[in-house]
Amino acid sequence: MSSQASRDARRNWGPGLALVLVTVLISGVSNFVNFKAVQGTNVDAWITMRNAVVALLLVPPALLLSRGGRSRLTAADWTRLATIGLVGGAVPFLLYFHGFQMAAAQGGAAAASLGYRSLFLVATVLALLVLRERLPRGFTLAAALLLGGSVLLVSLTGPVWTDGTAFVLLATAMWAGEYTLSKRALRTLPSPTVALGRVGFGAVFLLAYLGLSGQVASVAGFGGADWMALFLSALLLFGFVATWYAGLKTVDLSVATSLLVLAFPVTWLLGVLSARSPLVAEQAAGAAAIALGAVVLLAAAGFPDLRAAVTWLRVRAARPG
Repeated sequence: MSSQASRDARRNWGPGLALVLVTVLISGVSNFVNFKAVQGTNVDAWITMRNAVVALLLVPPALLLSRGGRSRLTAADWTRLATIGLVGGAVPFLLYFHGFQMAAAQGGAAAASLGYRSLFLVATVLALLVLRERLPRGFTLAAALLLGGSVLLVSLTGPVWTDGTAFVLLATAMWAGEYTLSKRALRTLPSPTVALGRVGFGAVFLLAYLGLSGQVASVAGFGGADWMALFLSALLLFGFVATWYAGLKTVDLSVATSLLVLAFPVTWLLGVLSARSPLVAEQAAGAAAIALGAVVLLAAAGFPDLRAAVTWLRVRAARPG
């Protein structure tokens, strides 16, 4: 794609950018909620049931919003969706949550978290090599601010490498790969279809894993508080995939995944406001650097798109119902 064609395509990013920014907020809240929700439960069973609930929630919008498009999916479409479900909706969830628990037990939670925050770098490389995207000017500066801010925000004090870190890095690479596959699939498929494919097929694979590993009985051990936390997390994940894939349909993968880094300052701020985490100057500087990196990135992508995104959000919010 030529530079002029890239600039022309970015003129239509307004609604997509708005949706990605909504995804950022949802992701920041979700990270905050999930930190407590999974503690004291069977993680495999919890993830499986949560994702199954999300899949059920995605069925109605997928059916409604896909009307007017292609009436039937081809065999190639089903294969792509199943692959997206396996690579993005099943295996990395298990790797990430198990890996983070392992890393935390060894004092390396911060390093594992930083590894996950590098997702935008992996996705950007894949976007350049596979999707042939062209990076906007100023992207390098934005990426440096995002990465540097992330380092400050996690406050690395424990071991840099643990067994759990490897699991988290593998999950991160798989999610970056899945986003690349999904971005390509979104060229021809509606975003609700891709979202349901990711979570729906993922839930099927997770249920099969739960059965084969003999953990189905663990679901019966969930208490009322566990189910409440699970449903809250499911609603957040539903919002994440619904807005993320709709935004990703029009916004470049490199830009969209970079903006997702903004979710971490949101999580940090919620932790400070809830007194779960102390207010540390170093972390505040990291959050500010990430915010500045996002502004630089939006400016590089074109401020008209940012204004269009804000206008689109205001119009949607003002609509009755």
